[in-house]
Formats: sequence, structure tokens, C-alpha cells
Amino acid sequence: MDPTLQRSSQDGRRDIVAARPPRPRPWRRPWWWVNVIASIGLALIAAHYAVDYTFAQVPMPPEARLPSSARVYDVHGNLIATYRDEVTRFIVDTKDLPEHVSQAVIASEDRGFYKHDGIDVQGMVRAAWANLTSGQVEQGGSTITQQYIKNAVLEDSSRTFERKINEGILAVKLERQLSKDDILESYLNTVYFGRGAYGIEAAARTYFAKHARHLNLQESAYLAGLIPAPAAYQTEEAGLARRSHVLNAMLSERYITQDEFDKADDSALRTRVAAVLRARHQPAAYFLEWLRKDYLYPRFGECLYRCGLKIYTTIDMDMQHQAEDAVSSNLNEPTDPPAALVSMTPTGEVRAMVGGPEFTNVRKARGFNFATDGKRQAGSSFKPFTLLEAIEQGISPSSRFSGESPKTIDDPTCSGPDGVWVPENYGGSSYGTLDLRSATANSVNTVFAELITEVGAANVADLVSNFGFTGPYGTGDIEPNCSLALGTLDVSVLEMARAYAGFSARGLLPTVTPIRYVQGHSGRCLLGYGMPEKMKCKKNVSVEGTQVVEANSADVLTDTLTGVVEAGTATTAQIGRPVAGKTGTTQDNRDSWFAGYTPQLATVVWMGYPIEPGPDKTPGTADDISPLMHYCGTPECRPVHGIDVTGGSFPAAIWSAFMSAALEGTDVAYFTTPAYQPATVINPVPPPPPPGSEKKEDGPPDAGGDNGNGWGHDKGHD
Repeated sequence: MDPTLQRSSQDGRRDIVAARPPRPRPWRRPWWWVNVIASIGLALIAAHYAVDYTFAQVPMPPEARLPSSARVYDVHGNLIATYRDEVTRFIVDTKDLPEHVSQAVIASEDRGFYKHDGIDVQGMVRAAWANLTSGQVEQGGSTITQQYIKNAVLEDSSRTFERKINEGILAVKLERQLSKDDILESYLNTVYFGRGAYGIEAAARTYFAKHARHLNLQESAYLAGLIPAPAAYQTEEAGLARRSHVLNAMLSERYITQDEFDKADDSALRTRVAAVLRARHQPAAYFLEWLRKDYLYPRFGECLYRCGLKIYTTIDMDMQHQAEDAVSSNLNEPTDPPAALVSMTPTGEVRAMVGGPEFTNVRKARGFNFATDGKRQAGSSFKPFTLLEAIEQGISPSSRFSGESPKTIDDPTCSGPDGVWVPENYGGSSYGTLDLRSATANSVNTVFAELITEVGAANVADLVSNFGFTGPYGTGDIEPNCSLALGTLDVSVLEMARAYAGFSARGLLPTVTPIRYVQGHSGRCLLGYGMPEKMKCKKNVSVEGTQVVEANSADVLTDTLTGVVEAGTATTAQIGRPVAGKTGTTQDNRDSWFAGYTPQLATVVWMGYPIEPGPDKTPGTADDISPLMHYCGTPECRPVHGIDVTGGSFPAAIWSAFMSAALEGTDVAYFTTPAYQPATVINPVPPPPPPGSEKKEDGPPDAGGDNGNGWGHDKGHD
């Protein structure tokens, strides 16, 4: 017997046992390879960061870069503005400060400051647990050393794994080069406290009108509490809550006694009243403020004001000045209503923006932008969307409908709270049978009321959504009301400009693009919009458009809209080259629009009075006044320069003045001729009557109307 199969028992007998199967070789197990690959990966990552640690250069505090404003350039590379936060900064020797100043900051930001080597793992876990249990961000996981590195060394404030690793590496290295007290002093001289104050001395002067060496305990706690989010804690309620949080932390760390805590926590908060933003002036203030608020600050945060960014935009300052001149030359009296203008290329690059009457006033621009913030009813400038849906369904613009006014729409889907829908034309004008081209050129409401029942209000609502419009307050679906055909949806000038740029681009809805690219102070591309690969931008946003409708459908629409300018309600918008567009005036002349385009540029103009408080002077109440731009014999009615305002008056004139100047010197471009026309003709022209018959077919109208508003009897304008 094979001895390997035998074993000895206690009584000396040998038992026969089964032979063990041979162990499989480890490299034949899948998990073995997973572990090997993971180990190699971790080793490479460790090696990479070891190299980073070895060669990383940490600027010493005297060498650290001071806050540097962002510079903004136009599409031609010309410097047009800077973004700054009214930076105030003073360097102080923190040895002269009261002990409670540094204790407040340490208790609030980094309780293990004197124990860790730049990274505090326990502090990160403690902060994560505190934030999780409180349901909000109560603590941060970064040490004071890491925060100093972020503030004074790194230019990227994004929350990425790579940045946090680099921040940690530099923090550990800095701890090897400087003492804790030196790091704390550097931090206190660079950290941002809000209101443009960098460093503890600037913060003491800004908030309490005193030197930092004179700060008391409650003032020190308040300033320390501002550090995580200065803008969020500017109100008295938020400031007191943060001060209490810091005082509690100081008590927990035994920096102060219970008696000191009670006295400080019960004291009043007496900060200086925040200075009102000066009426600084800068070119294209509304564009730059929109760019800062909606695009740059959400991406770069406070780095926008101190990292020396170079921001290359799409705005053309020649066109911007031409837009401002067009508005100011047509609306040149102090009592004139505001106007807004947005102009962009078919690819979505914004070339000009007028958001209010004081074009260069930064304070006004930060208040309200009529081009981007305001949403008003679009009137008949919205009719093209119903027409485009009809074209998409194969309905020809040669289709004919009755233009009688008023007109009862029997379709139950169009009935509203007031019963059956009964729209009217402007001034009650009534027409015979006319085709969609004539009805569009002359803005006949009742024809479009019939058309939306033909194509379906739900289909129009879907198309409008696909063109980038949203429901009330910018959220939710668009309700499929039949009154969409007459422009009762609230829209912004920017949204309309984008949609009409999509018409110009033959149905390709563009991405709104105010930025070309952003560089860091070292020249590296940090953010790009559709930039070529050779730019190697850290983040490159795609600007590809969305094909909403067939190109030929858009061509048919454009062919129809040229008639509005050639012989319709917008002859004022003629500029000696092919133009397509549509006027719009809402009920009682509250809002007036002209939206038009050439193959190179789409521009939308709006004008109207803002809503004003009523007799009780309380905004937001039922007696608010929405002034009307026509005669009616009451203070609410305010005609402009003695005329009733329609889309074909001031808006078309402003549009014409701007586009003539903006396109001067450029080649005349022509729209694409439709390859084919939709096949379905509703109610076609009947054959000619027999010879000798005196019966005549109704001809085209000689006057037009514009949109209605809401349900019941809708009256139009233009």
C-alpha cells in the first residue's frame, strides 16, 4: 500500500485515508488576478503621489500669490472688464492678537490643529458624522493647513478627488517646512471673511471698525463662524447662530469657561451695516452680471475673484454698443419703459445683451435683468410655433381658414373656465378666407385659433418644450392650452432669442454659449465650450445643438416669416437683406416684441413697463399696476411718445437699427429655399368661376391683428 495513504491510529493500527486533491495553482483563480491588478494599480497611484510629494513646490507665505481679479475679454480678445470683490487685505503679526482670536478659529475649523501633520483623519470622520447626524453641513473635514493650501496655492476650488489629494500632499509637505504658529499666521492673513475682506485684520476693520488686536471674544467667535460660507451668514440670525456654534466649540475645547460663554453668547451682535454696492460702471454690465451669476460663480466660487482667471467670452463689444445705441436712440425720454435685447448666432454664441435702461450700471444689473430674469407673454411672436407644428404634420402654408372676428371655437379642448373660447382680431377687424401666409404676415388671431385645433394643442406644447421653453416659474410641463397659439406663455427674451436662432439654424436648437474658454493664471484651460482637443481644457462642455424639427420644415417656416417683414406687420424691420421674423403685442399693449433673424444672426427685442405697487404701495398685492402702452384715459395707460405701442413700432425699429449696424460690411446671406412644400392643403383655392360670373372670392386682408390673452374674448394688437 502507498504509504501516503496510511496514518497511525492511537492503538498503533494504520488506517487507510483518502488522498487530498492537489491544490490549484493560485494564478488560475480569477480573484487572484483581480488582487494582483488592484495591487499594481494602488502601487502606481502611490508612486504617482510619491513623486508629486517629492517634487511639489509649496510657496512660502511671503511668496504666496495675493488675490487677483479675473479679466474678461470679448470675442475679439479685447479686455472689457474685471471681476473683483473689492479686495481688502492687511498683513498682521498674529502674536499681537488676543489669544481668543486664534482659539476661535481653531475650535471652529480644526480642533486637532496642534496634533496632526497636515491631514486629520479623525477630524474628517468626526466632521462626516456631525454632518450626517445633523442633516446639514456643520463641519468641514479640511485642516487649517489644507485650507491655506487651497486659498493661497491652488487655483482650482472644485471638489474633486484629484484636487483633494494634491491639497493633502502639499499640506503635509508644508507642515515639514513651517511651524504650526507660522502656518496659523499665514492662514489668518489669507482666509476670506466675506465683504471683500481677506485676513483677520481686514475682517475686523470691515465688520467692527477696529483693529484685530482689539477684538473681543464674541467678535472673534463671530468672525471665525463666517469662514465656511461668508455669504450665507451675513444676516443677523445666521450670524448669531454661527457665533453660538463657535462659542460652544471653544467651551468644549476648554478655551473658555462657562461664565465667559454665557456672557459672550448673550451679547448683542453689533456689526457695521453692510455698505451698499456702489454704482460702479462697466461696459455690458447686464451681460457680465448674468455671466457671473449663472455660469462663472457656480463653477469657480470665490476663486473667480482671487485666482487671476482669464475669461474669453462670445460677446462682441461693437455689437453691444450698437444694441445700446439702438435702444437709447428710440427710447430717449426718462419716462420711457424698459427694453431688452438679446442677439446670438445660429450656433448660440451671445453677441449682445441689453437687460435694462442703465446699460453700464453694475448695481442695476445685479438687481433685475429684463433679458434673462423677466418672463412676459410673447403675444403673436409665438405664433410661428403653431405654424411650425402644422408644417411638421404636412400642412401647407397655402391652407386657408376664415378670418372672421370674433370667432367661436367649438373644440371642447379649447374651452376654459369661462366657457367656449371666443378669440378676436386686433380692433375687432374681420376678414374673409385667407391662407396661412397672409394670416401670418398680418397676424390674424382667429386663423391661428383654428389652426391649433387642427394640429392639437398638446402637440404644440410638446414642440414648444423641445425648443427650450418651460412652464410657470421655469419648472414643470407646459400646459396644452389652445391659447398657446396666441402667445399666452410667459417667456424670457433669452429663451426667445435661442428659439429664433434655432429657426435660423434650420431647426437645430443651439446651446446658449456666452463663454469660449477660461484660463487659469498659469495659462491652463480650465473650462471650455466646444473647444478643440488641442486646447486640452480640464472641462470641455459640449455645445452641440438639438435637431428639433426637420431642416426643410424650418425652411418652409422661414419662407413664410419673410412675408411679415416684406409686406406685413413688420415692414419697419426691413434692412435691405433677407429677414424673417414676427411681431407680438399682448392684450392691452402690456408687452411688445419683435423677434427676427437673418442667416447670420438672431435678435429679439422686448419692451414694456414693469409691474408697480398699487395705491397702497405694497408690492405683491392684488392692486399692483401693470401699466399699458396705449391710451385709455387712466394713469395705468401710458402711450410711448404719443403712440400705442405694438411689436411693429418701437421693437421693430430698435431691431432694424441694431441689425443694420451689426451686419454692416458683412456679405448678404440668403435663406435656404425649401426643397419641397407640405402636401396637405386645407380648404384649397376653388377653381375660377365660369366666364361671365360676378361672384368673387374673398381676397387677402389689408390690416392685421395680433395676439389675445387667456380665455374668453381675446383681443389682439399690431
